[in-house]
Amino acid sequence: MNNLSSMEVSEKKIRDINQYKFLVFYVGGVQYGAPLLTVREVLEYQQPKPMPNMVNYFVGVINVRGAIVGVVDLRSKFGCQEKFDKKTAMLLCDTDKGAIAAIVDYVDSVVHLKQEDVDHHPPVQSKIGHEYLLGVAKNKDSLITIVDLFKSLCDEKLKIA
Repeated sequence: MNNLSSMEVSEKKIRDINQYKFLVFYVGGVQYGAPLLTVREVLEYQQPKPMPNMVNYFVGVINVRGAIVGVVDLRSKFGCQEKFDKKTAMLLCDTDKGAIAAIVDYVDSVVHLKQEDVDHHPPVQSKIGHEYLLGVAKNKDSLITIVDLFKSLCDEKLKIA
């Protein structure tokens, strides 16, 4: 039996050459990507049930096929305006504490990137913490900010319970 934690598995997946497949999504009008294997599935948006006394970006819980799943609004966490429409989606990710869903504006595509197209140490200033940033990737005529969803969804503020 494998005794690796979700975080260790996530980091291993990120280093794996097959991880140069990324799920591209938008938050606050900005294009982001996450290693494809860090996202279990994409869900249609459903209204979370609010939970009291939580940080502002933890917006509640949802029921996914009988499992209660916490929901983090990445737009709020990344300091962006929250708008809901028919394209609003949720990314379901597994963590050490169970599944967590991340609200994003919409999911765009899956892209294959070459390792040399990803700058893992870009000289950028960002609204999101550098601990969540895996790099910036060149994709055709655009740049994709690559984020570590595991770290984005599991920070210290959520662990205090």
